[in-house]
Amino acid sequence: MVALTGVVFAVLTVALGTYLIKNRNTSVLGWLANLDLLALLALLVQLFEVFGEKYNALVIAVAVAIVGLAVILGLILSFIFWFINAIVVWRKEGYSLSGSLTLIVGIGVVLIDVLIFFNPIDLPTPIQAFVMTFLTMLIAYILLTVWNTLSSMLLYQLYFPRSNKDYIIVLGAGLVDGHKVGRLLGGRINKGIAFYNHQIHRTNKRAKLVFSGGQGGDELLPESIAMRDYALEHGARGADTLIEDQSVNTFQNMKFSKALIDKDAGSTNHRIVFVTSNYHTLRAGILSREVGMHAFGIGSKTPFYYLPNAVIREYLALVVMHKKFHLVMLGLMLVASVIVGVLAGLGIA
Repeated sequence: MVALTGVVFAVLTVALGTYLIKNRNTSVLGWLANLDLLALLALLVQLFEVFGEKYNALVIAVAVAIVGLAVILGLILSFIFWFINAIVVWRKEGYSLSGSLTLIVGIGVVLIDVLIFFNPIDLPTPIQAFVMTFLTMLIAYILLTVWNTLSSMLLYQLYFPRSNKDYIIVLGAGLVDGHKVGRLLGGRINKGIAFYNHQIHRTNKRAKLVFSGGQGGDELLPESIAMRDYALEHGARGADTLIEDQSVNTFQNMKFSKALIDKDAGSTNHRIVFVTSNYHTLRAGILSREVGMHAFGIGSKTPFYYLPNAVIREYLALVVMHKKFHLVMLGLMLVASVIVGVLAGLGIA
């Protein structure tokens, strides 16, 4: 049994390493990492038992139980954090739907806690069994997918690109007051310029900075123009810049930037890195893969108060990207819940 667990752990470790090196543009990263950790934990427990150290295995089991309890209590009380964060975001960013995501999550946590622990709705037994089963499965599924998405996002940050790039794509993030580069977008541009200068210093190789972003309905000029002007003021050389001014979303950022680069280079054989906010690198990477561009991303820092809303938005966007899979899972949960409800009505469950 130990040998089998060891083989599983080794296979998962190799698979995770391969994805990180060759194709990190996937949300599979989180699933592999967490399965790998589970395999490692199982292997350690088995090794302790093999060597007669049963107390050590007990210690690990107790530690896992404590961590599990801490996670459960954290989920129950997390609404406090969500509410506080919503207030902070409103004060710094103003009132908006995107700035209220943590508030919505906080309200959802409170409602779920009340429903599960106080059961205020008196329903017939079959319906009650159906509702509670479906909610329990749905909550568990959401928590699992959120955890794996977070794991994928964090693992994606472990990318240290070689200083051999031909192009550096900087993704737009909207302009402040219709014409100014704000803190979030400025962070992305600064990160791109930092890598641009680092590569020149290390290898004397000049990459071209591709600023990608079109003009929104409330903007006085295309984002890419404002981005280029900002970059020129902060040390970039005009001859090393390209403008992609038609895109209105991340998919188009990648698609149009690839077309611009292919045209500029006269071929499809070039090395590319893209720059965006750290929370956005995973989804941007997945979209770059979808348009046929082999490029990994580096992320600029995001203010902590803004991260919860941003991560929730990224999670929802990834759910929409994989909606067929999630709809199938939702359907399976509904079927299982109906079966439990029927069995409860027959007095079996």
